[in-house]
Amino acid sequence: MEFYAPKGMRDFLPQEMMQREQTIQTIKEIYRLYGFVPMDTPALENIETLEKKCGEEIRGQLFRIEDGKLALRFDLTVPLARVAANNSFKKPLKRYCIGPVWRKEEPQKGRFREFYQADADIIGCPSVRAEAELIAVASHALGALGFSNPTVHLNDRRIISAVAKSLLASKETQILRILDKREKIGDEETIRLLEGLGVEKNKAQDLIDQITAKTKNEEKIEIASRYSKAAAQDLESIIELAESYPGSRSIVIDLSLARGLDYYTGPIFEIKLADTIGSVAGGGRYDNLLELYGQGDFAVGISLGIERIMSLSKRLPQANAGVFVAAVDEASYSYAIEVAAAFRAAGIAAQTDLNKRSLAKQLEYASSWCRWAVVVGQKEKEAKKVTLRDLQSGKEETISVKEAIEAARG
Repeated sequence: MEFYAPKGMRDFLPQEMMQREQTIQTIKEIYRLYGFVPMDTPALENIETLEKKCGEEIRGQLFRIEDGKLALRFDLTVPLARVAANNSFKKPLKRYCIGPVWRKEEPQKGRFREFYQADADIIGCPSVRAEAELIAVASHALGALGFSNPTVHLNDRRIISAVAKSLLASKETQILRILDKREKIGDEETIRLLEGLGVEKNKAQDLIDQITAKTKNEEKIEIASRYSKAAAQDLESIIELAESYPGSRSIVIDLSLARGLDYYTGPIFEIKLADTIGSVAGGGRYDNLLELYGQGDFAVGISLGIERIMSLSKRLPQANAGVFVAAVDEASYSYAIEVAAAFRAAGIAAQTDLNKRSLAKQLEYASSWCRWAVVVGQKEKEAKKVTLRDLQSGKEETISVKEAIEAARG
């Protein structure tokens, strides 16, 4: 009998897990540079908390336990809203949380029932300075992971809601859900579904042509102002502010952007790295959410999808497993421990051989984990040196421990 991980969930073996941890640590460091502080919530929430604002689609995807009284969290935003609405914080509260969420949906390629998100949120800021900063911090994090020029798609829920109402006011919610799927299902299917709601075909076609036209941001702002002048002004301000932050990013107004969840009230955004893999980050303003859980406040956030980012792992920096200190013989093992301790003191991971293997076996093992092998024998012990071998090229040299540490660090 074979045993597997639960459907839609995965085991992460050491090499992949090291890279995931390195990716998450990089994102944490960037979030902290911008003054975001860590906060976490339980994996389980009371079902009333989650159902308060999860929408019909997500309600059917909850993992329920204890006779349906509890369920696994489906995102990191609703738990934040619960905490922020019931505690006193100095405002604005800039919080980040990186952790797993769960949705009981049918697994597909690139979609899992358990997946990780890296959220950054700002509570208590009515200004679109918050949106601009979130776009900047997410772009900075992606740049630190090797993705140099992300494209930010920007819209406003007030605009897309007005667009839906202009088609058929009584079916606004259904129209928004269809528009949110447009990129996946295509324009032809989008028009067909809109017709099924009672929208005239020519009106549906005109709308699709309008919101997907490849025009400049200035022209899209003009179109947006016909639906909501306040929203159009906010989009202009976000672009202007975002351009003041260092780093490269392209910001395009995308009037077809809808965002799936029901709680957005203002600017919404997604970040893409390529046309073929969808968005790697998304978020927006959700000013009405906290009020559902107690004390209302302004709120805006962004979430980086760790799974999407990891799917581009070839572009991510390789995880560094440190060095392996190999003892030529048993008499040299105590010196190997001493050398390994020097590497650890310098912040570099170091292993020694615990299985009393031959040098050849030690190097074979090391090559599956590390780039560098540090070989020590009686000769090296007496000279207080080590032989540093590059396991990729096979080149080696006998140098001081300090020099070996610098080489491994570089």
